[in-house]
Amino acid sequence: MKVIGLTGGVGAGKSSVLEWMREEWNAYVIVTDLVGRRLMEPGGATYRSLLETFGETILAGDGTIRRERLAELVFRDEASVQRVNAIVHPLVKEAVAQELEQVRQAQTHAYAVVESALLREGGLTEFCDAVWYLYASSAVRIKRLMESRGYTRQRCQAVMDRQLSDEQFRREADAVIDNSEDFEETKQQIRNLLKRQ
Repeated sequence: MKVIGLTGGVGAGKSSVLEWMREEWNAYVIVTDLVGRRLMEPGGATYRSLLETFGETILAGDGTIRRERLAELVFRDEASVQRVNAIVHPLVKEAVAQELEQVRQAQTHAYAVVESALLREGGLTEFCDAVWYLYASSAVRIKRLMESRGYTRQRCQAVMDRQLSDEQFRREADAVIDNSEDFEETKQQIRNLLKRQ
């Protein structure tokens, strides 16, 4: 089984690529944000540590972690970002490793795709046979986010500014896929990459 790491900024179209790869190539898909959310649920691997670090103000009435409140606290300063990453990244990495091993044992998929905006930072590239950076221009990403999520232009820019730059993504990738325009063209770029795997 080949493991592909898929990375890129918000609004680049990673969800569309993942869905197409699942349908067209029977790829097993792991979205690390969803793994992280699962680990934050009461009883999850990161729940207690996050509560001890940030206090009960991050909790909703039902005892679940309010992710938007946690994000508010975290993005105030770099030290908080580092504290959260130190808690979350190792446990997400461990969960992804276990899931990939289960899929490998099952021998049901030729490809697995691990999606994360922070593949290298989370230590996930060590599982990957290749890292693909899904690129889309800033203007396209802003347009998509405004249409799909109802973000203002300012919010789009603020979210994008917190992520890795285009240059950083490119430096860490084995291949760059341009998803700025026609999705059929994106699919062809992926087909060409898979032929070389």
